[in-house]
Amino acid sequence: MNPTGKMVPGLTFTIEPMTGEGDSSYVMWPDDWTATTLDEKRSAQFEHTLLITEDGLEALTGKIGTSPVQFWERESEVHRGVWLGSSAGAKERESSALNSLLLGEAKQA
Repeated sequence: MNPTGKMVPGLTFTIEPMTGEGDSSYVMWPDDWTATTLDEKRSAQFEHTLLITEDGLEALTGKIGTSPVQFWERESEVHRGVWLGSSAGAKERESSALNSLLLGEAKQA
């Protein structure tokens, strides 16, 4: 981080959203790692580690060719396929064979 507190290219950060069926109240287990919902309804958590680049950001967490395709990757009206970031390099990798392979499409020539 630079002296102004702004994040600069080369730094990383992680976004770790959680979602649940019920109330947002939670219980932390003694291991200081595990969180469960107080109402014991189902919940889910996932994360992305992002790298700040000169021209955007890149997702360092991602998929490989054998990763399962999630319904939102196939059916989204906002972004189809795997999102790898906003930098030029990430967008180039997005349009590569990975999304074609995951979505079962032939790469456009």
